[in-house]
Amino acid sequence: MNDKKIVIIGGGQASCQVATSLRQKKFTGDISILSSESYLPYQRPPLSKKYLSGELAAERLYLKPEKFYEEQNIEIILDSYVEEIDRKKSQLTFSKDKGHKNIQYDNLVIATGTEARLMPVEKTNLQGIHYLRSIDDVEMIKSSLKGSKNLVIIGGGYIGLEVAAVANTLGLNVTVVEMASRILERVTSPTISSFYNSFHESRGVKILTNTLVQGINGDNRVSSVETSSGSIEADIVIVGIGVLPCQSLAEDAGVKVDNGIIVDEFCKTSDDYIFSAGDCTLHPSHFYNKNIRLESVHNAIEQGKTVASSIVGEKVAYNQIPWFWSDQYELKLQIAGLNGDYDEHVIRGNLDENSFSVFYFKSGFMIASDCINSAQEHMMSRKFIAEKTKIDFHRLQNKEISIKEVIS
Repeated sequence: MNDKKIVIIGGGQASCQVATSLRQKKFTGDISILSSESYLPYQRPPLSKKYLSGELAAERLYLKPEKFYEEQNIEIILDSYVEEIDRKKSQLTFSKDKGHKNIQYDNLVIATGTEARLMPVEKTNLQGIHYLRSIDDVEMIKSSLKGSKNLVIIGGGYIGLEVAAVANTLGLNVTVVEMASRILERVTSPTISSFYNSFHESRGVKILTNTLVQGINGDNRVSSVETSSGSIEADIVIVGIGVLPCQSLAEDAGVKVDNGIIVDEFCKTSDDYIFSAGDCTLHPSHFYNKNIRLESVHNAIEQGKTVASSIVGEKVAYNQIPWFWSDQYELKLQIAGLNGDYDEHVIRGNLDENSFSVFYFKSGFMIASDCINSAQEHMMSRKFIAEKTKIDFHRLQNKEISIKEVIS
């Protein structure tokens, strides 16, 4: 087992975790991380927050310093774009223009993450139009922000709203355009959507819901965005309309995919020698009794650990309650679970004080929570969800009663 050659495709949280966990498990074989970017594996969440605002230097995004990989004998191959997986030969082929030689593997890990969903209108190649997925993307956005006055954000999800908060703080006129009936519609409840809508508008951000983007105007540089609600002046446009799993490499190789690379509870794909981890995977959730694809740091870390366990011969199934977070202004939203099919909800705390929680239930059991500036309640809710704890609704609503004492 320790003579194996492990190759990991991807330069994010999952790839770094696989390599780190393998060494922690005393795996002494070869490990190579292949990244299409020119940076060491780095964390993505700060890109739309502290890195965009300038509070965080690029080096502080790195998950591990260069010295770590040297000491752990983990090979990092940057600027390496894998063109093909040859499963019969257990070999990877690189794009010829990069000059990298083909590489063999005993086990392959695909941790390619996601890519931005592109806006289906013309003129998206004008200067001033940006997507936000990488360090290089943010560097270009920072450059565009200088001297700009009017920012239009297309998409009212987490990324769009986090950018709106930063840009508003920097003094830009910010308009968020969302085609759905409310912001954050895909990920949270009407209560949370309404709260964030009001909060952003109180800070001067303009939010347009039920609004379609119909076109982009400008010659070399964007000048305005045409919408079903009218034309909006824009010096800079940031598109955040969701992401798609980077699955084409796996799909072209004949590995099974379905809105993500399909893996089992041990993160093994349809090929016994290939594993996958992170945002690009579609994996079974025993708690929710369905297959899900998650875009979260927690998922990438835990699946990375699972892949490492599987490679060294341990059978440790991945079965986690998902959790996420979003920082906007002085608000920290922490989310546990998936609330897609709740039948009851309980609000604990006062929305006007910007510190409250919404708990979601199905058939009497908590299945998810949204906690704003309420870290303890978030942590307890994760425990309640995982253990299917019976909760007294009346005690839960009473903020005077400790969250630890709401069990019925």
